[in-house]
Amino acid sequence: MRATFLSSLKLVLLWFVGGPGCSALSAFFFENGPLIMNGDNSGNLPTLELNPYGWSQTLNMLYIDMPVGTGFSYSETQQGYYSNDTLWVDHTYEFLQKWFIDHPKFNSNPFYIGGGSYSGLITGPLVQKVYEGYKARHKPLINIKGYVLASPAVDQFQEENMKIVYAYQRSLISEVLYKSMKENCNGDYVNIDPQNTKCVSDYEAYSELVRYINEQQIMEPLCVTTPGLKREMLQELQAPPTFWCRSYYHIFVDKWANDENVRKALHVRKGTKEEFLRCNRTMAYAQTVQNSVQYYRNLTKANLEALVYCSDLDMSVPHLGTQHWINSFNMTIRDKWRAWFVDGQVAGYTELYKMKEDHFFTYVIVKGAGHVAQTFKPKEVYNLINRWFSFSLI
Repeated sequence: MRATFLSSLKLVLLWFVGGPGCSALSAFFFENGPLIMNGDNSGNLPTLELNPYGWSQTLNMLYIDMPVGTGFSYSETQQGYYSNDTLWVDHTYEFLQKWFIDHPKFNSNPFYIGGGSYSGLITGPLVQKVYEGYKARHKPLINIKGYVLASPAVDQFQEENMKIVYAYQRSLISEVLYKSMKENCNGDYVNIDPQNTKCVSDYEAYSELVRYINEQQIMEPLCVTTPGLKREMLQELQAPPTFWCRSYYHIFVDKWANDENVRKALHVRKGTKEEFLRCNRTMAYAQTVQNSVQYYRNLTKANLEALVYCSDLDMSVPHLGTQHWINSFNMTIRDKWRAWFVDGQVAGYTELYKMKEDHFFTYVIVKGAGHVAQTFKPKEVYNLINRWFSFSLI
């Protein structure tokens, strides 16, 4: 857990990273934290600089390594390393209760929960759990006011299914192939019947066309270090590229966090963690929640505010999938689809929905961004976040 520039006068935002298994340091250095990590291949440790668009300038930020085994987190028993989506929610709720007991001066501060990518599946159940505790007046009373989601995984079927529609809209596949897939696969590109040879053939053609597309940001190069890269493609991308790869920065954080002096400065207990990994892919973790739409539907009836923002160049969690579950709520449009601006330029598009009484659901597209938006467009998202939390027009 990391807390930065805490103030008893500001709201508190707990921020999750996806994965599952990716450390909070990933967000701390590459998304919305107070510091930026820069490095090169000289063999020296990466340098740290102040982030001019760090959210902690206006918010109290809480970062937590969750589930157990992520980042520097550890268990004193082997059994403790076995985790799942439900335990992620339960462990975080327990952490929050203890944190607010230890920091009572923040008990009355407005509290929000947020995160990106996979943590979208977790945030809904957790917000509901915290909100129910608030209504029941459980002590410590956590003054929850809303949630924030960035390119969230919420309905894994729709998000995977919408990749085909997204690929067509972005001209990654032809209209002929798209229409053939739609007809032969009956619109279901996830649960493909192996006996349906026409659908299988179409899907193979699609897969080959998008094989070398970087799903994190379709306009950027695909590299060995690109998050989510399929193992079988590593061999094909071994030759050193002549272009810059954004994901190279991820190597620097592993080097920095495994330095002995850094560990001492961070008070990492000896013997608790042999090696730090930005994303730990070897955890004993069970994905028990495939769809958390119902939780977010329930929350439209709560006294909470909601902000969900996506990136137009993100194919890993296409905005089309997010729009699908938002539209299923049939909320009343308060402010119809329009552009929003930063420095006089279009930064994206937004739409505002009315939920309960005077509580609103804000949906935003960040133009030119990838997965997740603040990594690619920090200035624009910084403005977005500040406007939303101050109840200003986006």
